[in-house]
Amino acid sequence: MRRFRIAFAAFVPLALAGCVSSMLARQVVTPPNQSGAKAMFSDSQIVKRAPTAFSQVGKVGSGPPAADIAFAVIEPGDYGFEYDLAISQAPGREPRIDRLKASWRPAGEVVRTARPSRGTLLLLHGYMQDKRFTTPWAIRLAQEGFRCVLLDLRGHGDSSGEHISFGAFEAADVSTVLDELGRLGWDVSQVGLLGISYGASVALLAAGRDARVVAVVAFEPFASAETAVPELMRAAFAARARGISDSQFAAAHRKQARVAGFDWADADIPAALARTRAPVLFLHGERDTWLSPEHSSRLMRHAPAGSVLKLLPEDTHVTLPLRIETFGREVAGWFGAAFDSTSRGE
Repeated sequence: MRRFRIAFAAFVPLALAGCVSSMLARQVVTPPNQSGAKAMFSDSQIVKRAPTAFSQVGKVGSGPPAADIAFAVIEPGDYGFEYDLAISQAPGREPRIDRLKASWRPAGEVVRTARPSRGTLLLLHGYMQDKRFTTPWAIRLAQEGFRCVLLDLRGHGDSSGEHISFGAFEAADVSTVLDELGRLGWDVSQVGLLGISYGASVALLAAGRDARVVAVVAFEPFASAETAVPELMRAAFAARARGISDSQFAAAHRKQARVAGFDWADADIPAALARTRAPVLFLHGERDTWLSPEHSSRLMRHAPAGSVLKLLPEDTHVTLPLRIETFGREVAGWFGAAFDSTSRGE
């Protein structure tokens, strides 16, 4: 009997650890649009007003596994875009967003450019967000002459999907959307991808599997979900992560692929970078505690020729993607140069 009690006492922590890792694995791959959680800035007027800039919306079936991927189009033109961002920083404190406003003409009132589009760009949002969150970036780039398509990644926004997969499924969804745009008569022989955080990592994976991608701008991507999930949860979701050990996170990582039905090899971002010729502009804040800048530094070591890494000393995971006016011209130039180079056969 005593040996039974000892064996049982040893079994209970193991069983609890297994239970925690299984629950965590299911939680991590649950679609955010089914969780009821609200993303930061979801109540802002910028996000709420975003659909007024859409000239076209649609959905396309993707898979396996099956999902309907929602997208919206922002055409080139003069939107009268005005963007007002003020960030302050006290010594020893995190940067603080003091003001964040934007305005633009609705799609029906936009003065269209007579010149052909400079190229097609797909914009991919971050975790728990949706296509509305990348709208200011799309408007800024549309004013530079690009035709912009905003996606709801599977399990986000208006897109369906039973699980998310850290890019294993989502990278294929990007190719499916490009195929659909081609059927609609668009020239998608060369495209650029702009991604933020989770969307940046999806963009890098998509570039590794689809030769139509000729340039990528990656704001604060993760290099590995195995390290990114505990890092992000402990920084941004501290209450949920409290008490979860490194070994439990590792066990959950191994289970996530089985729960969602994907292979981690299909979400291998360094391997995807080794396959693509599309140069990547990496932008990462040195004060990013949600996904450390080491993620971009690691990815840069695998990136193709012509890629650039910029580490911004004062920016966090939240503030960096908001700096549209700081980086708008540079991002537009990055895509423009890539399109021009590809057109010349370089």
